[in-house]
Amino acid sequence: MRVRFDLYPVKAEQTLLIPLDFRRYFISLLKTLLANSPHYERFNEDKPGYSPYTFGVKFGRVIEIIPGDKVMIVRPPISVIFSTGFYDLMTDICNGAIAIKRKRTILDLQLKDITLMPNREIKSRIVEFKTVGHLVLRGKDSYLAPCCDKSALEEAINTHLQTRLAFLKKHYPGLNGIPLKPVTLSDYRQLHKGVCEHYGGKITTLKGNLTLSGDPRCLQFIYDYGLGVRSGQGFGLLEVVKEL
Repeated sequence: MRVRFDLYPVKAEQTLLIPLDFRRYFISLLKTLLANSPHYERFNEDKPGYSPYTFGVKFGRVIEIIPGDKVMIVRPPISVIFSTGFYDLMTDICNGAIAIKRKRTILDLQLKDITLMPNREIKSRIVEFKTVGHLVLRGKDSYLAPCCDKSALEEAINTHLQTRLAFLKKHYPGLNGIPLKPVTLSDYRQLHKGVCEHYGGKITTLKGNLTLSGDPRCLQFIYDYGLGVRSGQGFGLLEVVKEL
């Protein structure tokens, strides 16, 4: 299940100046939207574990990136796509969004539009995905880039997948029908290296298209909850390009 929140500047500017380290602000926005939900309790825990959702941020258009000032000039709207497999969480975040609609929020923006996106049910065993923004894969010693060996990328994907699925099965009901099975990285030739500012540092990321094969229930889990690490921090959201 997915919902898109479209944000516009409070004033009618044609362009916006946004920090390159922008994801932290949208994490704060999600906290605001869930403030009156039982799901907010995880934000108060010292070690909340894996998030039961993922999200990504899209810009109407990126006009210019200014690395020296660590900002970029973008054209609105700024869209936040929120994804989860839990109905109660989706209901709570939509209710939170309705409560702040057209009110000033992060970065002098206001939430104008709330759009429930069509539900996507994956039925194929082979799916080509496209990243919404960037994803992060962590290997044994560092973050991984597309130039890494395929086996290292695949191992990282499956380690993250199975660890997260096991955690969510333990803490949230409704996921017992999803098997702890590995997936195969069938194609990653269109995956490219990126570098993102995040919480004052820089992390190596991946961006582009990749093809995964495996049990459709596992591929659905990846679609609903994101791929890789930091999926609750604005990384790892995927779109389906096509089912093969």
